[in-house]
Amino acid sequence: MFPAHSCLVRCGGTCTAAVAMMLLGIAVSEAQSAASGNREAVGRVEFDFADLPSATVEVDLSQGLITDMFGIGDAAVAGVTEALADSAGANKGSEGMRLAADKLAAVRQIIQTLGQVVREVHVRAYKGSPDQSGLTEKLLSHYEEKVRTGNWENMIRAQERDKTVRVAVVRSEGAIRGLFVIAVDGHDVILTNFVCDVSPENAKKLTAIAAKTGLEAGLGQMLEEKMR
Repeated sequence: MFPAHSCLVRCGGTCTAAVAMMLLGIAVSEAQSAASGNREAVGRVEFDFADLPSATVEVDLSQGLITDMFGIGDAAVAGVTEALADSAGANKGSEGMRLAADKLAAVRQIIQTLGQVVREVHVRAYKGSPDQSGLTEKLLSHYEEKVRTGNWENMIRAQERDKTVRVAVVRSEGAIRGLFVIAVDGHDVILTNFVCDVSPENAKKLTAIAAKTGLEAGLGQMLEEKMR
């Protein structure tokens, strides 16, 4: 029985090791895939045009930082809303406080929804010099190629003398996932990239809140007067 028992132990150990190696391989593969997905996140544009001077302004807001910022803003508004609601409850005739509390509640909903919509914000501002001839054309060509290969869609293209604006969006699964804006004024350039989730659900939430707030502010009465 001992030889058979030893054989079973060896087979069990070999199978366990094989399963462990397989699970480890899957975990490594998923980690590499996740890292690759983070590097090439949908909606993100790398500011990698080498010919520009050093940026005079740089803004980088990560998803975690944006979530915290909106969370702090939401908590601040929530504190004021609760204080107004409590005060309105203690003073039954305080209709103004109740209305103010309702409006702040709508502001809270907007903040919470915006926290779900905006994922990342990246901005670079460059102040150029007159001797950089042809720089604008090179910059526009570089980023137009980048958005083209990234399946972005040019939404706005405007130009007047030395002023240029380009706006591109990228869509995925029925939602807008990124917004990329190039603004050129003479020799000054601003690049702006929003990584977002403008889905039908989030758009519906925002418009519903805005419409409700507008109606409470008298928009309905104004519309009725215009229709007459």
